[in-house]
Amino acid sequence: MIGELIAIFAVLTFVVSNVLFRKTEHEASPIFINFFRTTIGTITFIIFAFLLNVLDKIFLLPFDLWIILFISFLFGQVFGDTAYFNAQKDMGTTLALGVSMTFPLFTFILSIIFLNKEFEISLLFSLIFISIGVIVIGKSKSTIKITVNPSFEPIEQVKPNTFKEKFQFRSFRALIFGLIASLSWAIGLIIIEYATHQIDLFLPLQEGLSSILGNVIRFPFATAILTIMVGKENYSMKKNADKSPFRKSVTTWGYLIIAALIGTSLGAYVYTEAARVAGSTVMSLIASASPLFSLPLTYLINKEKITKIGFIGVILTIIGVIIILI
Repeated sequence: MIGELIAIFAVLTFVVSNVLFRKTEHEASPIFINFFRTTIGTITFIIFAFLLNVLDKIFLLPFDLWIILFISFLFGQVFGDTAYFNAQKDMGTTLALGVSMTFPLFTFILSIIFLNKEFEISLLFSLIFISIGVIVIGKSKSTIKITVNPSFEPIEQVKPNTFKEKFQFRSFRALIFGLIASLSWAIGLIIIEYATHQIDLFLPLQEGLSSILGNVIRFPFATAILTIMVGKENYSMKKNADKSPFRKSVTTWGYLIIAALIGTSLGAYVYTEAARVAGSTVMSLIASASPLFSLPLTYLINKEKITKIGFIGVILTIIGVIIILI
């Protein structure tokens, strides 16, 4: 039960941070958002490891485990999160989560193949309810107000036919980004579960410290890659003196810092810990309930309203979460 509660908290931090990041998209690109949050995470976990006197322990781990941790972050944060932020920019928070949170399907397959997980019928029922709920929530977004301009003001009531005519290409592109995020998160989650258990086997650490140690290794690698990516983006913008990934308003910087601290500094730890304690399959299923948390938050912060169909989707998602917690 503790693992499931940690997983729910991890999902909540993820959703809150993404809703706040949504407020910065008029000035910050998806690559820059991911770069900034990862940099904050790197600094945070190095400080935590130093204060807890475990920073030197990373050098006791075998090199092949370092590579495994790097690969987990490469899929989970570099590929997965960047793809998600691209999807969110075109689709909005709830619909982007609805598409990307289909990753339990991939996690089921991968955990059976690589982690020798036993099939549990309760997980199947939970997956069915959550998946249907997420799909219904996603469908409901096509009939509500969505944000499509830099000021983040809903500009029109978008109906299905109008949506197809005006935003067909953007919708298809966002769908692809959402599916890339889904597959990448599933691969990263499976590897995280394996890697944190390996750390526990190699080092006799206090409960929970393996997650911090794993992130101390993972984050700097991802920061290095994202630094290169944002550098290329900055170079391409130099032709326009008014545009730069680093030129932002005080309000935008405030949202970026708060969202990074919530979703990365705190969120990455509880996410890794949830994968270790609850397992990747349980973690992925509870993460599928992200639209449940995002609906009220996106309404309060980004003025995205829920329809009756969306409410039905929320109820189905709740049922799926309850099944997995029983």
